[in-house]
Amino acid sequence: MKKHMLGTVAAIMLASPLAAQDTTLEVWTWFPSEDVMTKIIDAFEAENPGIDVNLNLFESSAYQDRMPLALASGDAMDVVAVQTSTMVELVRADLMPLPALFDAYGSAPLADLLTETALAQAAALASDDEVYIAPMGILGSAVVYYNGDMLDEMGIEMPTNRAEMMAFVEAVAAYNPDLLPYSFTGANWFLDEITLTIAEQGTPGFFNSVRYNQGGSWDSPEYAMAFDAITSAYADGIFAADTLDLDYGRAAELFQQGQAVAYIQGTWENGMMSAPFRAANSIPLENVVGSPLPVMVEGGAPAIRSYIDVALAVPAQAQNPELSVQFIEFMTAGGGVASWADTLFVVPSAKDFTLPDGIFNSDAAQASYDSIADLLVNPTSDRNNVSDFSAAVGDAIITAILTDASTQDQITQLQSEWESGRYSNAN
Repeated sequence: MKKHMLGTVAAIMLASPLAAQDTTLEVWTWFPSEDVMTKIIDAFEAENPGIDVNLNLFESSAYQDRMPLALASGDAMDVVAVQTSTMVELVRADLMPLPALFDAYGSAPLADLLTETALAQAAALASDDEVYIAPMGILGSAVVYYNGDMLDEMGIEMPTNRAEMMAFVEAVAAYNPDLLPYSFTGANWFLDEITLTIAEQGTPGFFNSVRYNQGGSWDSPEYAMAFDAITSAYADGIFAADTLDLDYGRAAELFQQGQAVAYIQGTWENGMMSAPFRAANSIPLENVVGSPLPVMVEGGAPAIRSYIDVALAVPAQAQNPELSVQFIEFMTAGGGVASWADTLFVVPSAKDFTLPDGIFNSDAAQASYDSIADLLVNPTSDRNNVSDFSAAVGDAIITAILTDASTQDQITQLQSEWESGRYSNAN
């Protein structure tokens, strides 16, 4: 493998020794990780002698800044990953519509390769309702992962509701008071994720009703119930105050190192239920199971918001659009899916895809994944977040947890913020 530096970005050239005269395909992305992308590219080049893939892999925040500028400047780019949010509208003028490209160069029309839901969400992100991106899959938030061996030793099941969560916390204290029952980052954006999951438990479709201006409101009894549920979870000791000081990495580390029994995060962490993923990433856990977030409101049901993620597109300046389509098809609907599917970071958008054998080392882990995946493909709302507003929501939740600020005051202020015009609200 030959490596060189592109600014501060590692660019990895994986050359095909079989080709006498190679064509280079320039691929830009921030995800998946280098080891996963290397595996995908190796498989693609093995199937396509004569094509070298030059991978430009960025940190996420750097990618948000660099990729749109590179597109607008006409840099050499054949395939680009696009974040499935406002980025689609931001860069679509510099992308080629995919359906026509797949009709010309794909093994089948795009609609025959990827699920209808994934393509509908992709079209909805562009103001002209055109499909510019091919999503690798869908993910959502929030769910809970458990150390299955600890659950077995305590003789308890995964909690399904608030009362069982309290019993779980008490059982953990009796088992080992040094353990953290629930580990998760107390970052403002993730407190918003948990609260919206709770809101969906009580009022399916709540987020869509607000996000798409369909009559929903932050200043409403439905959202107040969810806001109260998370703040009272802290007040009642279900969630430890220490979690407010945990960043993402430390929260994951506590769980992976056996210092926490459960870990709350988005389904992009599903890989912890995969035995090959744990081995590849040196995660010293033998048995990880998971479940939807326990129902934390009276009369509610398990819920999740999900959305397409990590989508691929063909820039207008692509020198090899035919090869671009071949790579995108390989990565999203072809043989390349098996190269990354064991990471479980998304449920693949490929139609009729079946996970390869050997991913789960227990029936419980397989059942866990199936239950979470079923929710992901049947979500209660889109996880089409407004990131800057998510931070404002999380800050309001933290204020309510740490002070005597009332729920009503906080949600009234949030509604005012939402209507202020400072955020990228949908029409």
